[in-house]
Amino acid sequence: MSIEEVVNYQLHNIFPTSVYVGEIEDHARHKEVFYREIYPKYEFPRMEESSGDINTVSEHDGRPIIHTEECAVAMMKEITKHIKIYYMEILGLKDVFDVYHTKSWISRSYNNEELIPEHLHAPAHVSYAYYINAPEGSHALSFYDKKKGNELFQSVFDYYHEDDTFMDQYTFESTQKYSIESKEGTICIFPSKTPHGTDSVSEFFSDERLAISGDCIITLKESERMKYSVGYINPKYWKTF
Repeated sequence: MSIEEVVNYQLHNIFPTSVYVGEIEDHARHKEVFYREIYPKYEFPRMEESSGDINTVSEHDGRPIIHTEECAVAMMKEITKHIKIYYMEILGLKDVFDVYHTKSWISRSYNNEELIPEHLHAPAHVSYAYYINAPEGSHALSFYDKKKGNELFQSVFDYYHEDDTFMDQYTFESTQKYSIESKEGTICIFPSKTPHGTDSVSEFFSDERLAISGDCIITLKESERMKYSVGYINPKYWKTF
């Protein structure tokens, strides 16, 4: 039977990774506060003195604690609101958790070459990128499929050159990467274990692409019974010796 004769079929996409993109309501005020009070304290060299490599995140400069700044409280509360919408309305979890911000840092780039390589935030549960400033043509946030559930044999979906690939076209079912536009005033929320990085979408952009990135863990509220065998109980019961 030729492929032209195959008609009327259904496809069920299963095991999704869901990325949440929401609009920050008070973005203008948060941006003004950030540039006036936070950015001067978290400014860092663009170049690593030891290696000459481009430094794109303040996390590498030892300052991943924006969420501890008093002037950032309103912003972090709004970010937390979006995180709760993500795990309750999108993922369907019960309202039994508190959100703890564990790290937050500046992520920035000025040109097409200043990319963030593929990585993940393994110790955390939920990660986010809040775009403070995103000029037209600035890098997209890309997510990578490491499970490759539809891969018929190893590397069948890989692309090296148009004459060196099995692929006629990439579809949702065969792509190994999904990119989301960096849009000012929006927040992108995703599972911390998801491999991600940044990708160029144009040959040139001007100004500074700047985001606040962060990691969170969710723990049981103090009022909840400790009856679960997975997840974190409330930090009230954590102790060091």
